[in-house]
Amino acid sequence: MMEADVPVRSPGGRRLTVRPYDAGDHAAVVALIDCDWLPGQYPAALQFPPPALQQLREAEVLVMCDTGGEAAGMVCVGVRPADGAGLIVQLHGWGNFEVIAALLAAARARLGLRPLYAFTGPATATGIPGLPVEHRTVTARALTAAGFTPATAQRYFLRDLTTPPPAPPHYPLAHVTVIPDPPGWLLKLTDTDGRHTATAILRAPTPETAGMAVLWQLAVRHSHRRQHIATHLLGQCLHHAALHGARHLTADAPDGDLPATRLLTSAGFLPLDTLTVYQRRP
Repeated sequence: MMEADVPVRSPGGRRLTVRPYDAGDHAAVVALIDCDWLPGQYPAALQFPPPALQQLREAEVLVMCDTGGEAAGMVCVGVRPADGAGLIVQLHGWGNFEVIAALLAAARARLGLRPLYAFTGPATATGIPGLPVEHRTVTARALTAAGFTPATAQRYFLRDLTTPPPAPPHYPLAHVTVIPDPPGWLLKLTDTDGRHTATAILRAPTPETAGMAVLWQLAVRHSHRRQHIATHLLGQCLHHAALHGARHLTADAPDGDLPATRLLTSAGFLPLDTLTVYQRRP
């Protein structure tokens, strides 16, 4: 554990103080997270401290304060048991480069000389980790300045369902099975011979997610590709989610996956950002 009120200097010489998070910081930390809110993200109050910290060793939340004692930033860190890598799960600093750089320095000091990965916590309702680099350009610049480089990236999409989708596809209709945990549905298409052709998994909207559903998976058997089956099944997913109260549907695809991008955008999904996990070698 870090000692309370450890003074640090930002790269610009600003005097900041780092100390462990306590319950009295909750409102200020939630405000920090909500300042960086991304459409499709769960409300910060519902996911802080992030559940991902429970799976790490030496997990800690650090709060950075300015000279007036106000929360200027926060960072969640820990060590991954499987390989000993240091993880920066979350980091927020009001979009201030000096504060973000100082938080990264504090995280590096806390985690020591080991491989580091930054923004390993889920960024959105999809559960996919990463920094939304287009929404948070200052943080991306601070990571680069601190020696971090992109490791993985996923393109993030959002579909508004408050306006009803076009008429739902008719034949063939997907067979729908309820999934209990997490709550949702498995949609399965078969051909006229009863052979499986494609499946999709939807995570259901809940009161906690403010009407957000997630397209968790959509896969077509290799032998049935290029037959517009994915478009057909995606149309049924849109209607099924809207029918069960979803106001928005999120999805993701590997950055650079052009077929997946074309499929989603043709169905009305908007590409919102690229969720990027960064790494730094010792």
